[in-house]
Amino acid sequence: MTMLEIYDLNSAEGKKRIVTALFTGYNYRLYTEAQTRTQLLQTYLYILKIYERIQKVSEDDEAAIESVYQEVEKVDKDLPLWLLGLTHKTAQNLGVKKTDRLDYLREVIAHVKRFTDENPQLPQDTALLMLWAGAATLTVRGSRKSTAGKTLEHAFVRAGLTLLGLQEEDDFWLNMQRDAEVNREIDVEIASRRGRIKMEVGLIGQGNQEVIEDKINRVGSGGIVLFDQIGPRSNAWETAERENVGFIQIRNNRPLTQLYELLKGRIDKPLKAPPSSPTEIERAVLNLPDNVFVAKE
Repeated sequence: MTMLEIYDLNSAEGKKRIVTALFTGYNYRLYTEAQTRTQLLQTYLYILKIYERIQKVSEDDEAAIESVYQEVEKVDKDLPLWLLGLTHKTAQNLGVKKTDRLDYLREVIAHVKRFTDENPQLPQDTALLMLWAGAATLTVRGSRKSTAGKTLEHAFVRAGLTLLGLQEEDDFWLNMQRDAEVNREIDVEIASRRGRIKMEVGLIGQGNQEVIEDKINRVGSGGIVLFDQIGPRSNAWETAERENVGFIQIRNNRPLTQLYELLKGRIDKPLKAPPSSPTEIERAVLNLPDNVFVAKE
């Protein structure tokens, strides 16, 4: 595989390819970035079409934008806020309510006009488009990050445990809801000789150490946490060791082999030895049935 290959997260084949990359220690973002970039470009094209419509409505930019804004507000949940240069989260933090949006829009327009008048090297239309594109980029990337991470986490753990010879709903269970014994949802529970082993998966980057440490606390003693990568200054390794939690880094590693070693001897059912070489891993993952990679309702 190369970082130039594009894999569709909406297809079983695409998820198989990316899960193979994870099992061989690669950064999965290399294989999802192209799809994200395509979605961004499609979004920018959409925004440009809206701006072209604004230009045709009236020579009065403010009135034209307000007119189109009132129209798109009825049919699109993101675009109305992008026209303010905001994401939903930023609008909430600023306290910009739906009833305040047109007033805020007028303020944005006036601000952009003042700035571009003082800085003529940046045309007003370009400034507006950049402002809108910036808000759209944050929204799209945030949504893609959340969707891709959760989708791949499920596919990754289901494929891994299946390759080790375990059966879902018999030997392991995904997305266990909180109950009388566990007050928080757990990504995975695996049947063992002494009850169930709790496991959490976090395809989290280096800037989210607190999320990984929360997962360590969530699985408790004897649990397992699989994560993408943490920074060199993180004390999560020490925390995991102190809490007796199996800690598996995916990046630049052999996560499937490590998971096998952690589970071996704790499971009544004999485990299958995992494939080891990249070629063997790829072949094994691609031979798994598609339903392993399809989220269950």
